[in-house]
Amino acid sequence: MDEFLLVYIENLMCFSLFFVNFSRKKHFTARFITSVGLGAGGVCLIGRLLSVSNLLVFVYYLLEFCMLLAIFHFCFQTGWEQALGCASAGRATQHLIYQILQIISLRFDPSAYLDPNSWMYFAGALLSYLPFCLAVYLIFSRRIGAFNIDFETMEFRFGLGLLSAVMVLICVGITRLVKSGGVRSESTIIAESLYAIICCLLCLVMQFELYQKAKLTKEIEMVRMLWKKDSKQLAERKDTIELINMKCHDIRHKLEDYHLPITDDEEKELKDLIRIYDQTYRTGSQTLDVLLADRALLCEKDHIQLSFLGDGSCLKFLTEADVYSLLGNALGNAVEAARRVEEEKRQISMIIRNSGDLVSISVTNYYQGQLHFEEDLPVTTQPDTEDFHGYGMKSMQAIAGKYGGKLKVKAENGVFKLTIWLIDSSRQPA
Repeated sequence: MDEFLLVYIENLMCFSLFFVNFSRKKHFTARFITSVGLGAGGVCLIGRLLSVSNLLVFVYYLLEFCMLLAIFHFCFQTGWEQALGCASAGRATQHLIYQILQIISLRFDPSAYLDPNSWMYFAGALLSYLPFCLAVYLIFSRRIGAFNIDFETMEFRFGLGLLSAVMVLICVGITRLVKSGGVRSESTIIAESLYAIICCLLCLVMQFELYQKAKLTKEIEMVRMLWKKDSKQLAERKDTIELINMKCHDIRHKLEDYHLPITDDEEKELKDLIRIYDQTYRTGSQTLDVLLADRALLCEKDHIQLSFLGDGSCLKFLTEADVYSLLGNALGNAVEAARRVEEEKRQISMIIRNSGDLVSISVTNYYQGQLHFEEDLPVTTQPDTEDFHGYGMKSMQAIAGKYGGKLKVKAENGVFKLTIWLIDSSRQPA
């Protein structure tokens, strides 16, 4: 069998590890089979033409890399920069596995038992890649694929491009220089292979860290935008709730002063409607009063019972924006969940307690369906993340951490309970 074809298929296997998490383009099967088939013919032909010198073989492997990059970009919904990052990781994986197998072959050489040109040898070589591919997928590629990176920042794009170029240079360029050195001793081969293995592992770890850093940077920026949006909403809600309360107060007194020609039932219904909009909370926190009054209107519309117990004055060490963002997101998520359950279970309970310098906030509601967790936080069920969906929990977690506290979520038997602990540093002894 052709050595170039074997390496080509090995690269296909390793590249696939980093592209499998992306969406496929229309007519994927036809695209993939056609492009891979043409590529296989190309590597066999071009490989023979360029195998006359190490320099030309180096050029060949660069061409092969570019061809595989184009194939996967043609078949999967990725940008070129995204495809380059995944392709370089795939090439580093192939080189990593190749070097590991080269060390193993020093003690157990399959060519001593099988003809290197036979199909059995070819199939065995590919099968030997499978356990290593699985390990790389579980450790690196599966987690990298979960990062939703938009490649907007120039720093990330430059870093990924530079790292990708280094990875390809290590896997293609340095390898050709080493192989041009002629016959080498066993200890030299082991040292060279270990060096290549360490370099490939470092490159994969660096790429993973680069993606993780970009993900965290995006999350921080989204949370900051969410806080800014919440601050603006707080100012608007204050004015709205105050105006509604004033109007409802006037209407209620006018009903008492004037005897309108309506029945008792109609008068009662009208007063009940006014009461809905005239609810005034006295929790001890003006921001919490505004928030509860605003959420109560939403709850009334969807027949959700909202109850509050506790003392909001113990939240005075928080800024108004933090109170609104923290509890607003908690109640917002609870309202969304309550809307999806049967009416008798549409209940939301908020309890605020304090003991010394420790303040606890718990929000409990029913939910239905299956919740999925990531890093101990529930993943958003909203299909559209453009409107900050999925960042509310991260925002609450960040605010809790800001005040030395933490956030815990418990969901079982159809009951969702969010608990937030905060530390009031003003109550701590000096």
